[in-house]
Amino acid sequence: MKLHWFLLSLCLPLCLSSCQKKADKKIQPTETRAILPPSTGNLSELVIVVSDDLWKGQVGTILKSAFQENIQAIPQQEALFDLYAIEPKDFSSIFQTHKNILWLSVGDKGSVDKKDQKWAKNQLYVRVMHETEEQLAQSLQNHIYKIRGWFLDKDQQRRLEKLKASAEKEIQKQLNEIYGINMSIPKDYQIAAVEENFIWLRRDNPKVNIISNIWIHAEDYHSAKQFNKERLIQLRDSLGKVHVEGSLPQSFMATEMIYEPDYMLIKENPYTIETKGLWTMVNDFLGGSYVAYAILDKEKQKIIYAEGFLYCPSERKRSHILELEAVLSSIKLK
Repeated sequence: MKLHWFLLSLCLPLCLSSCQKKADKKIQPTETRAILPPSTGNLSELVIVVSDDLWKGQVGTILKSAFQENIQAIPQQEALFDLYAIEPKDFSSIFQTHKNILWLSVGDKGSVDKKDQKWAKNQLYVRVMHETEEQLAQSLQNHIYKIRGWFLDKDQQRRLEKLKASAEKEIQKQLNEIYGINMSIPKDYQIAAVEENFIWLRRDNPKVNIISNIWIHAEDYHSAKQFNKERLIQLRDSLGKVHVEGSLPQSFMATEMIYEPDYMLIKENPYTIETKGLWTMVNDFLGGSYVAYAILDKEKQKIIYAEGFLYCPSERKRSHILELEAVLSSIKLK
């Protein structure tokens, strides 16, 4: 893997000549300004600067277990991150601009430090140090999921920035007017169906046989039971049965229950439940992944159910499902 970058630094002395026979004066800058290059590398990639001995030992085991954990709600095994382990002596300038860098070392006072834009714009750099390998491994055991969360959140932030730069403005305007939400809709999504309290957005990529979908459904809020896991599964199954027909007779979308969907409270205000799982086509042979948010609009006493689901039988699914997660995370109540 080669990561190319160009670092430009420019320092210009400024001189003024007095037209009134005063001595020339040099104006000095009040502070040094560094011009950072753009970050390089892909999302979901992590450069780990670590010695071979640490990588082959307990430290490496902890890192691989956390960062190469399989993504939820994907039928095949796909890791959260692609890892590139580099010896400190081999960490040349071509690696310094990578988006995500994690540096581990022994022989120094223990610390876990996070720094944005150390060598490049929009970069996240984390340094973990300790006096011995055993102490470093223990520190990682204690902090590894917090560190992983930093990199996951940073990548999601980058996805959101990209989405906002090329979003479908007209669709976003309609969602704002009808449902009272602000939401970043990626480029090339089109409205596939509209009914009262329901809209289906879809983006087809026939060249690689990928279909990305977004549903938004609104209903009155009556009871906290509407946020129960079983109730949310019933809700998505009712939407699937009505709106998604397969190619075979009496075929329709339903939640795949071979693998129990994940269920998590991710926000208190507004109250938001996230579910992740797999969908299948009853009486047919299609299936895929989905991620959904159920959001309480307390002011309007409504529940906004937003779901992204994916049909992607022959390609890697990580980037597509993570994009759908980023889209849902962009939802803001008006």
